[in-house]
Amino acid sequence: MEMNAAKWWRREIGRRKMESVRSVEISLFQIDPELQMREAGIDVGMVTEYAEAMSDGAEFPPITVFHDGTHYWPGDGFHRIEANKKLGRETIKAEVRDGSKRDAILWAVGANASHGMRRTTADRRRSVLAMLRDPEWSKWSDREIGKRCAVDGKTVAKIRREITSAEFPQTRTFERNGKAVAMKIAQRTRSIEGVGSSMVERMLAKVTDSALLAECRRRGMELNRHEN
Repeated sequence: MEMNAAKWWRREIGRRKMESVRSVEISLFQIDPELQMREAGIDVGMVTEYAEAMSDGAEFPPITVFHDGTHYWPGDGFHRIEANKKLGRETIKAEVRDGSKRDAILWAVGANASHGMRRTTADRRRSVLAMLRDPEWSKWSDREIGKRCAVDGKTVAKIRREITSAEFPQTRTFERNGKAVAMKIAQRTRSIEGVGSSMVERMLAKVTDSALLAECRRRGMELNRHEN
């Protein structure tokens, strides 16, 4: 009987995955802090537990690494790597994929969501921040980032608002007729969403900073170089 396309494709993916698994020298791995999505870093107790299990013959799944032609970038399995090193082993089984450091980071932000040592709230936040602080990935929707990090899109939106509020001043001070005038620019993100904002705030949210400054200067308001 002819195999249907979906079944064939699943089998083909499994075959290709098995072919990509091989032993890789641990010394070739680029252990970059940006790849580590554990807020607390390596858990020594977990490394010891893994090492003991390995000594007793336990088989662990291969880690996932990305090879750019020169370097190997681990996307997960940092505790397994350390456990193997603790046992004095020079190689580890790995599923090797073509890709760069950025590919490894994209894999790492969602790693351990359903297996391995359970992620903490801080771990999940670290993954989201890794994407929101990237010039390219930060432009993605909250839903897409949430999908990559295995968290709810609402969680991404909340963290995005927090860092946006922290990175930009809440007010800007202008001088008019010798008097200081403070103009609130906070909550522009909220205004765009239409949450808890007045009509004036919603109008200001649509005006760029450069246009706003130009209008202030036209009206004789000089920008104070000190921002609160």
